[in-house]
Amino acid sequence: MVKFREIIRLHELGYNQSDIAQSCAVARSTVQDYIRRARGKGLSYAELCQLSDSEAQAQLGKGKQSPVTQSVIYFATVHRELQGKGVTLALLWQEGLDQERWQLSYGQFCRRYSQWKIGTTSPCGRRMPGERRCL
Repeated sequence: MVKFREIIRLHELGYNQSDIAQSCAVARSTVQDYIRRARGKGLSYAELCQLSDSEAQAQLGKGKQSPVTQSVIYFATVHRELQGKGVTLALLWQEGLDQERWQLSYGQFCRRYSQWKIGTTSPCGRRMPGERRCL
């Protein structure tokens, strides 16, 4: 089991993510994920200690996940919001999790957005290898 409380505690003490990952024997991406989730929910180490493991995991958006509440993500809206200053995919993904619009991991969200963007920016749409290009 991931030592999520220890990850947050060490982060609050000022340790860098690589040291935390090595200390807790987890990947650095796992450390980044828990820190991002805790920061997004405004949870501190002291608050996590007051919760049971299952409650804390639920607060962080981990553990058993309910089915996706929205099967279609409107990436046109995501793309439009990305045009704003200081807006990132990570920020929009976290907002979607908080508002329960989706239950995707950050990686899945980025892959789907990238696939949507490729499909909408091509002048001829999708084509199979060997087909002629539209000029």
